[in-house]
Parts: sequence; C-alpha cells; structure tokens
Amino acid sequence: LKLQFLYFIVLLFGAFKTMKKLIIIVSATVAGLIGTFSKFSSTREVANTAASPGNEEVDLSEMLPLNYSKDAFCRNGRLSPSVFVIGVQKCGTTTLQGILDLFPTIHAGVTKEHHMFDHPPTPSRHDNSYSKEFPLCKRYKRILDNTPNYTNPESSSSARIKEYAIRNNMPLDQILFIAMVRPNHKRLKSAFTHEFSINDNFPPAWRKFNYSDWVRHHLHIETNKTDRMQVKSRGYYGKIFKSYFKEFPQSTFLFIESTKAFSSQQPIADALSKMLGLPKVTIKNLVWENSAGEKKKKRKPEASLEEDTRMVKEYFRPHELEFQKLLYDNNNRVHTIPQHNFFESWEL
Repeated sequence: LKLQFLYFIVLLFGAFKTMKKLIIIVSATVAGLIGTFSKFSSTREVANTAASPGNEEVDLSEMLPLNYSKDAFCRNGRLSPSVFVIGVQKCGTTTLQGILDLFPTIHAGVTKEHHMFDHPPTPSRHDNSYSKEFPLCKRYKRILDNTPNYTNPESSSSARIKEYAIRNNMPLDQILFIAMVRPNHKRLKSAFTHEFSINDNFPPAWRKFNYSDWVRHHLHIETNKTDRMQVKSRGYYGKIFKSYFKEFPQSTFLFIESTKAFSSQQPIADALSKMLGLPKVTIKNLVWENSAGEKKKKRKPEASLEEDTRMVKEYFRPHELEFQKLLYDNNNRVHTIPQHNFFESWEL
C-alpha cells in the first residue's frame, strides 16, 4: 500500500512538472502572438501616419527661440500681446487656437477675437480698455490676440498694431505674427459654408445661390460694397502680407498651411513651444475646432464643377504667386509649416 502511495505521488509530481512546462510553452506562445500583433499594429499605425497628407516633421533646429522680455509687454500690471494670430479667415484660426489653448502659460484674453486694430480707436475703445481684456502680468508668460480680421485688406490693421506697439514702447523684434493660409479654391468653399450658416441678414436672393452661382457672383463684383465679408479680397495674400512685412521688418512671421499641417498637429505644437519658449505639450487627439454652424445647420457647397475650381484658381493665381515670392524674399524672418513643399497643393 505504501509503495502504491509513493508511486501515485511520483506520477502526480511528474504530471505537475509536465503541466508546468505546458503552461510555460502556452504562455510564451500567447506572448509571442501578442507581441507580433502589437508590432504589426504599430507598423501599420506608423505607415498610416506617414502616409497621411502633410505629416512632415518640423526641423526644430531651424526654429530658434524668439528673443522675449516679459517686462517689455507688461503695461499697467497687465500683460499685453506679443503674439498676433492675424488670419486668414476660414483657414483654420479657431483650430490653431485650440492647439494654443493646450499651453498653460499662454493666454488669449477674455474674448475669442479682440478686434482692437481692425477699426480706428474710439473714446470707448482705446489702449486701456484693450489692456483690461488680458490677465495680470504675473499669471502668464505670453499673451496672444487671435483676430482673423486683422488680415482684412480694408482694415489697416498692420499700421494700427505698429502704432500701438510704439506708443507703449514694445520691442517690435519680439513680436510674432502667425497666419493660417490655404489655397483660395479651398478657402472659398469654407467661406460659402460660413456665410450661409451664421448670417441671417443677407438678401434672400443670395440664399438661392448654389456654390457655382455664389463663386461667380463674388469673383465678378468690382467693389467690396456688396461683398460684406470681403470673401474675395481676403485672398489677396500678396497685398495683405506685404503691408505686414513693410510695417514690421524686425518681427518674425510663422505661416501655417492648414490644408497639409492640420493632419499632423504635433509638429505645430512643437514649433510653437520652441519659438515661444513654452513647455512642450503632447496632442493625444487631433484638435478640430469650428465655431461656424454650431447652433445652425451648415449649408455645405455642392460638388464643385471643374470649371468653378479652374476659374477660382485662375483668378487668384497672380495673388498667390505674389505671396509665394514674398515669402521667398523674406525667408530670413519667415518660418513655415510644413517647412518643405509649402505650396505643393496650390498648383502654382
């Protein structure tokens, strides 16, 4: 009986060792399969990311931190803007603001858009009232004013910003201008949606326009009197930014091509961090912000005809070529995102 019992114990021990080996083998196999799957998923994710349009890394070595003294922008205890997001309307300025909002040490003031410099000063709208829209100096490192209407060609905003900076002894070489741009044949489609989504005061006849009619209307009017949003003239990029380069020869400019850059937003955040001297932030989910049509149903443009697109490209080509030359001529103080092939989708 004792021998049988010992024999049973030996068999049980052998079975346990065999089972242990089997468990180890199965565990290793499962772990290997998981690792292979993870590697495959990671490779596929990298491949998809690399294939996404506009995913071009920013060479941060080419972007030096801007010279900046916080005290130079502290006025009456409040920090004034040293960063101006000047437009262009319907090119992604709200999404850019969403990215900037991720930085805890930069602030955009109490309103989304300040509109201080797109109109002449008034008794109720002056330097002191403007300062009160921003926080105390001790709370933040940088202040920005994001007002896309500063690139409204009818506004004289560039001259007014310079007058304000000089009046308040702000160093012009420490000011950064950021502009979102995109090809006009893409900008106009967004403008069409915007115009018919948030405005109730347009003539009823206009609401019957399809995109093709709307485009033809705007391209053929000779004056801005019937173009209330300056849809056409906001695309005169060469003229608009020429005035800024003239007024601010010491300042730095960052141009972001929204069509390509927004599909890969981390390089934008990294560039802003480097240029503005801010702690890095990680964008876990793409930032997509759009205030137009949040409460109203959007009216999207119908599928545009090739003739419409051709006509828009033809009309704006001289202005876009002027803009292209302007950036090349001022490349010593201009940064772009993406850094290479900036005009690839413009078909110039």
